[in-house]
Amino acid sequence: MTTTSPGANHEGLDAVLAHFERLKSLNTASGNDLTVKRRLLESYFAADPSILTIRCRVEPLLIPARDGRVIAAERLCPDEPPGTAGRYLLYVHGGSWMAGSAASHRPLAARLAQACRAEVISIDYRLAPEHPFPAGLEDCLDAWAWLADEHGDAPLLIAGDSAGGNLVLACLNELGATGQRRPDAAIAFSPATDLSWESDSLHRKADVEPILDPALLPLITQLYLGEPPAASVSDPRVSPLEGDLSNLPPTLIQCGEAEVLLDDSRRYAEQASQSGSPVKLSLWPDMPHVFVGFAPRLTAARQALTEITRFVDRHLP
Repeated sequence: MTTTSPGANHEGLDAVLAHFERLKSLNTASGNDLTVKRRLLESYFAADPSILTIRCRVEPLLIPARDGRVIAAERLCPDEPPGTAGRYLLYVHGGSWMAGSAASHRPLAARLAQACRAEVISIDYRLAPEHPFPAGLEDCLDAWAWLADEHGDAPLLIAGDSAGGNLVLACLNELGATGQRRPDAAIAFSPATDLSWESDSLHRKADVEPILDPALLPLITQLYLGEPPAASVSDPRVSPLEGDLSNLPPTLIQCGEAEVLLDDSRRYAEQASQSGSPVKLSLWPDMPHVFVGFAPRLTAARQALTEITRFVDRHLP
C-alpha cells in the first residue's frame, strides 16, 4: 500500500536544505579523506539545536557477537511518555555503510524511542572499507539474535535509515531464509534496496536531490563489497529487492519525494505487496533523504513520527 502524506508541512525545510548545502560543499572540499567525511556525517542532523536536544536516558552497552567479539551500542529509554510498553527496537544507522554511528543518529533513535514507546538499542556495526560485507550485516544479525534471546517474549521491532535501512531489510531476508525469528514490525527510512543502482529516480530526481550524489553510488557499492567483491549485487543480503519478500512482518517505509532513492522504496514496496506482505510505503512531497531525523525543526518530520506511533500501536500489543 502506498500513501502520499496529505498536506505535508514544509515549515523548517529551508533550514534543513541550507544545512545540506553546507555539508555537501564541505564534503566535496574534503577530497578522499574518509576520516573527515565520517566527521561530517556525524553532523548530518545538526541543522538546528532543537534537533540535538533529546529527552532520553542513554546508557552504553556491549553486545556479544560471533567469534568472541563485542558490538558497542547505546540503550535509549524515553522519559516521555512514561514507560516503554514492554517493547524493544533495534536501530541500525545510515551512512553509506562507511560512516555514521549510534552517536550521530542519537537524536533520531531517541525520538523513535518516544514515538514507539520502546527501549531502543542503537548499534555501532563494523564499517567498510576496513570491514567490507558481510561484516556489518553480521553485526546486525548478531545484535538481533541477542535482542531476541534477551527479550524473546516481548514485542520486538527493527528500524534503520538509508544504508541502515538496507541492512534492516537484508536482515529480514536472512532471518526468513534461515528460519529465525523475525521482528513483529519493521521501519525503514529511505532505504537503499537495489545496489545495482537501476532505479529511474537516480536520474529523474537528480536535480532536486539536495545531499546524495548518484554518480558516487557505484563506487560506494564497490567499497562496501570489497575487492574482490564478497558477494554479487544480486545477493538478497546486498540488495533486499532480490529476496523472497513474502511473509514479511508489517513494515513501514517512509521516503521523501525529493531524493534519488525514491524508486528504491517504491520498487521494494510494490514487490513486497505483490508477494502478499503488509508493507506500507509513505511518500512525503518535497522532503529530502531521511527527513524524519530533523524533528522537531521540520514539521513534516514531527508528522512522520506521529505516523510511526500509529503504525506501531496498530501492529504491536
